Amino acid sequence: MRNVLLVTLALFTAAAASAQYKPQPPAAKSPIVISGGHTASANSFPRISQAEAIKLYREGRAVFVDVRSNTQFSFGHIKGALSIPGSQIVTRFQEVPVRKTVITYCACSEEQSSGRAVAELVNHGVKNVFALKGGWTEWKTNGYPFAAGPK
Repeated sequence: MRNVLLVTLALFTAAAASAQYKPQPPAAKSPIVISGGHTASANSFPRISQAEAIKLYREGRAVFVDVRSNTQFSFGHIKGALSIPGSQIVTRFQEVPVRKTVITYCACSEEQSSGRAVAELVNHGVKNVFALKGGWTEWKTNGYPFAAGPK
């Protein structure tokens, strides 16, 4: 009788344990949703044209974040831009004013660094963030306001 009880108890325990275990399907990587219906991922992120950016700049409705190195920033940058190198964007995202349109820029050919910064900022709750099409190089070529020197 005792063996029957032990076997029954063991079966009951095993059944209860297996009922508790529910394998989880692998998590799908979904894009980060940004206000206004934009998405940001490693390959796709919202961009803003130079014309739209200069309009916001002149209206005082944008904050520019230069994600290049401090040395590159000191050689020339968008006038009034914040210097937050891409490697520091996660640790310094609180410095980005959120009440304006945030425009990140770099000197990459396809906004790779500024796009990663957009995704990181969005991931930390910053909304209304865009990468500047053409970045620093096109801004300077267009003759838009710029400055040189350290922060």
